[in-house]
Amino acid sequence: MKIYKLLALLIIVAMVSSLAQTKSSSTKSKTTAKKAEETQYVPPPPPPPKDGVFIHISSGLDNPHKVLMALTMGLRMAADKDVYIYMDVDAVNVVLNSSKSLEMPKFETSKILIDKILAKGVKIAVCPTCLEVANKSQYDLMKGIIIANKEDFFDFTQGRILTLDY
Repeated sequence: MKIYKLLALLIIVAMVSSLAQTKSSSTKSKTTAKKAEETQYVPPPPPPPKDGVFIHISSGLDNPHKVLMALTMGLRMAADKDVYIYMDVDAVNVVLNSSKSLEMPKFETSKILIDKILAKGVKIAVCPTCLEVANKSQYDLMKGIIIANKEDFFDFTQGRILTLDY
C-alpha cells in the first residue's frame, strides 16, 4: 500500500509540475507578445494637407490699389498656404516686360511684390486668350510668369481652396 501511495504522490507532483510549466510558458508568451506589441513602431499620421488660396486678378494698370492688394495678399498667404495667382482681362498688362511698376503708399511696388512671390515658388499665371487679345505673347511676359494651365487650378494644393477676386 505504501508503494501505491508513493506512486500516487509522484503522479500528483508530476501533474502539478506539468501544469505549472504550461502556465509559466503561457504567461511568457503573453508577455513576449505584449512587449512586441509595445515596441512595434507605429508612424504618426501624416499632417493634414495645406489649404490653398487662389487669387484671381482682373484689374490692371488703371486700378493699382486692387492689383497691389491682391499681390500683397498672395505674398502674405504664401507664408503658410499654397497659393496660385491667376491674372486675366486687364491684369495681363501688369506682368509685361514693358509694364511700369505700380506704386501706391503703404504697398511695395508691383515688381518687387512679383519678385518676392515668385521667389517663394508661387505660380503667377496669365490667361492665354487675354494675352492674345492684348496682342501680346508669352515672350512679352516678365521672367517667371507662366501661361495658365487648367490643371494648375486644381493641382496647386491638396487642401481646400479659398478664392480671392480683385
